[in-house]
Amino acid sequence: MTVSTVHKAKGREWSSVRIGEDFTEPEPDALGRPGPIPRGEARLAYVAVTRARHHLDNGALSWFKSHPQTPPAPKTPERSSPWDSLGEPPPSG
Repeated sequence: MTVSTVHKAKGREWSSVRIGEDFTEPEPDALGRPGPIPRGEARLAYVAVTRARHHLDNGALSWFKSHPQTPPAPKTPERSSPWDSLGEPPPSG
C-alpha cells in the first residue's frame, strides 16, 4: 500500500486508488445551492482521480458527480478500436 499526496502522485498510476477525506464539498451559498468549486481544487481532484488504472474509490469526492458545475461524462464510443475515429478499416496483414 502506498499513501501519497496528490502533488506527489502526479505522473504516477496505481491499479487501485482511494481518494482521502481532504477533498471537501464547497459550502452552499445563501440560497442553499452548492457553492462553486475552486479552480485549484478542481485541478487537484482531476489529478487524484486519474491515478487509478482499474479501480477508483471516490471517497471524499463522491459529491462531485452530483455538483451542478461538473461537466457531463463523455459519451462512450460504440466501437473501441482507435481506427474508428479515422473512418477507415485498419490495415490488413
